[in-house]
Amino acid sequence: MDKKYKKDDEEPSLLDVFKQGDRVKQIYYDPEGYEKVYSGKVINIKKHCMAIQWESINGNPKSDLNEKYSVCHVYEVFNGDRYYSPITKEK
Repeated sequence: MDKKYKKDDEEPSLLDVFKQGDRVKQIYYDPEGYEKVYSGKVINIKKHCMAIQWESINGNPKSDLNEKYSVCHVYEVFNGDRYYSPITKEK
């Protein structure tokens, strides 16, 4: 999504964009200039947050990631933050 969302009342529901089982990615921008592309799967989703099980970094499967997941709020999903890109569907 190109549009930046500022307020909760302006943000679409995560259910409008994603569904359980979708493959997603997020880029981590290291302060030193390196990038890591995290890929995973949506394992649970609600209107305002979703849980993602991260499975690989830069296309390399990481078995230690299979036991970890992130719960991301709608603002973080659509806007990212200082070091992370917004979360997008993998193509």
